[in-house]
Amino acid sequence: MSDAREPLWSGRFSESPAPEAYALGRSLPVDVRLAAQDVDASVAHVRALEDAELLSREDAAELEEALAEVGLAIADGTFVFDDADEDIHSAIERGVTEKLGDLGARLHAGRSRNDLVVTDVRLWVLGAGRRISGLTTMLVRTLVSIAREHAETVVPGTTHARLAQPVTLGHHLLAHAWALLRDVDRLDQWSVRTSTSPLGAGAIATSTLPLDPESTASRLGFLRAFDNSIDAVSDRDFALEFLADAAILSIHLSRLAADLMRFSDESLGWAELDEGHSTGSSMMPHKRNPDTAELSRAKAARVVADFGALASVVHGLPLGYHRDLQEDKEPVFDAADTLGVVLPALIGAVERLRFQPDVMRRAAEQPELFTTDLAEALVKQGVPFREAHRRTGQLLRRLEDEKRTLRDLDQGEWVDFGVPDGATFLDPDRSVRAHTTAGGPSPGSVRNQIVRIENALARRQPSH
Repeated sequence: MSDAREPLWSGRFSESPAPEAYALGRSLPVDVRLAAQDVDASVAHVRALEDAELLSREDAAELEEALAEVGLAIADGTFVFDDADEDIHSAIERGVTEKLGDLGARLHAGRSRNDLVVTDVRLWVLGAGRRISGLTTMLVRTLVSIAREHAETVVPGTTHARLAQPVTLGHHLLAHAWALLRDVDRLDQWSVRTSTSPLGAGAIATSTLPLDPESTASRLGFLRAFDNSIDAVSDRDFALEFLADAAILSIHLSRLAADLMRFSDESLGWAELDEGHSTGSSMMPHKRNPDTAELSRAKAARVVADFGALASVVHGLPLGYHRDLQEDKEPVFDAADTLGVVLPALIGAVERLRFQPDVMRRAAEQPELFTTDLAEALVKQGVPFREAHRRTGQLLRRLEDEKRTLRDLDQGEWVDFGVPDGATFLDPDRSVRAHTTAGGPSPGSVRNQIVRIENALARRQPSH
């Protein structure tokens, strides 16, 4: 019987690894998070060995029971790890072998850590993707609920962080919802591609044992088994794509956080963050700082960096498994952990944000917000747009020189400008109602967008 504490690959070697080399290669502190997935993958492999008549029904049942016991001990913290455990795979196999002796040593037949680890990571990240998709959907629903309440609440729309045209608060919030809905859609599509089982690929060339990867894939809940064993152990596209999707999502969350900060800026006063999602100052008693929004904005940098880290690891790697790929897990874990903290915090902050519609309305009444509407009124009378733009700009320049605004024009001046009813254009409600194009800021468009988003969520297929 082999020593369960020997490295899984020790037979070829007459010398133990140098301590510093072993410390570099030991991944247990990171991949211990894959314990549950490793147990599930090992149970599926045991059943594959049983189907291939390489294990009796009784032996397979004993192995499955021992795997469950080891998994439970790891989960409840009673499993004693050994300094010789290189990774979670060797730790679990050691635990089973110590329970069952030579029967435990039969567990690894027909598989490699190469196909096992990527199976574990796929299982883990699919679960993480489902959680992140669910939280993102909750945030979309939260934004939609608030947008419904504010379908007619006018607010200045801005470009270049300067006043542009009147929009509705509902329209603005749905802009965030549409972006997040695309994130959910990306995760749904990614999960379908990721639902491929590598187990059975072995180290690189499958096995001479009569194992059935398709049955194993089905047992683990994957949609399919691998098509090519080299690709199965080499591929980290699923991790890169998860990190890319996570990075885009984190950027969208950072933009939402930036709007929370801007709207709640005291100089605007458009909204107020609740105390539960703010913090105070250690020195200035009056402060209520938007820390939830600030940290959510900053966390995007971590997730974007996680994608860059893994892309840097895998680019240029020849096909086949390389130990470089051991570095795939930390970026994936970090991105999932980060989003798992940011999303609930932002959901809470948005839910409890107190908007100030009256303050927004006063800001939306600034006369310069209506200049495009006035230029387009001239266009409707047959004036070429460039001429209408020039004429409106000249009027604004003259009024600025005279220290006046559009609201100071009398009826004769409106007639001279070419829009006799121009004074009626200086109304944010009229302006947003006039923008009837689908996807625009009018209340009707906002309500239509809400229906479309809700229908899109209802049509979603469950993530794999």
